[in-house]
Amino acid sequence: MRLDDWTGRWVAQLAAPSAERLGGGEVQVLSDVATGSLAYFGVDEEGRTQVTQRGPIPLWDRVTDALSRWETAGAPHQSGFGITITPEAQTVWIGDEEGPSWRLPV
Repeated sequence: MRLDDWTGRWVAQLAAPSAERLGGGEVQVLSDVATGSLAYFGVDEEGRTQVTQRGPIPLWDRVTDALSRWETAGAPHQSGFGITITPEAQTVWIGDEEGPSWRLPV
């Protein structure tokens, strides 16, 4: 996973726009106060990733899906993204409007 990459962190934020990343070291927490969703993740003694999700939105699933779609698209720099804004929606996309996209809250 590419959360050590600046653009990767930005893509993760697109997937869960109102979530905040908390913690440090071995345990990380994603908290979305707007929805009450939480995701706890870390690595156990055997090197396996452990994830616990609570609330109406599976935050960790959304983040990993977004990172996977970005990596499949070649992991472009932010200059490879665009945005379409209408009165109803704001959508960030890779490459063109038909590419992988994330709808942002208005």
